[in-house]
Amino acid sequence: MTESEGKTLAERYCSGAEHCCQEVRQMLERHKAENADIERIIRHLVKEGYIDESRYAAAFVHDKVRFAKWGRVKIGQALWQKRIPAGVADEALSRIDEDEYLTALKDVVASRYRQTKGATEYERKMKTMKSVCSRGYEPSLVRKVLNLQDSSDD
Repeated sequence: MTESEGKTLAERYCSGAEHCCQEVRQMLERHKAENADIERIIRHLVKEGYIDESRYAAAFVHDKVRFAKWGRVKIGQALWQKRIPAGVADEALSRIDEDEYLTALKDVVASRYRQTKGATEYERKMKTMKSVCSRGYEPSLVRKVLNLQDSSDD
C-alpha cells in the first residue's frame, strides 16, 4: 500500500466515526502499510483534524457510561489500552455527569441484585458487589448504592 492510498483509506475511516491514533495505526497495519508511512499518515490526520485524542476520549467516555454502563475504572483502563495520554483521559473522565453516572450504577446494581442468588443476604450482596465492581465501578460507590438498594427492596 502506498502512502497516498493509506492516507485516503485512513481519511475515509476517520470520517465515518471517531477514532484514536492507536485504532488508525492498527487499521493501517492490517492493510500492510509501512511503519514510516503510518506515522506520516497519522501526523497528517491530526493536523487536518480527522483525529483528536481529547475529542475521541470525551466521546468514548460518554458512550461507555451511557450505553455500556461501564464504571470509571474500566473506562480508564480501556483508554490506557488505546494509548490515550493520561492527562487527556483524566480530563475526559472528570467530565462524567455525576447524575448520569449514579443512575447507570443504580441500574446495574438493581439488575445484578435481582439476578444474584445467595445462601444468605450477605453472600448475595457480596456476589452482586463483585459483579458490579467488575464493570469498573468504585467499590465505595457500589457499597453505598447496594445498601440503599437493599433497604428499598425489603
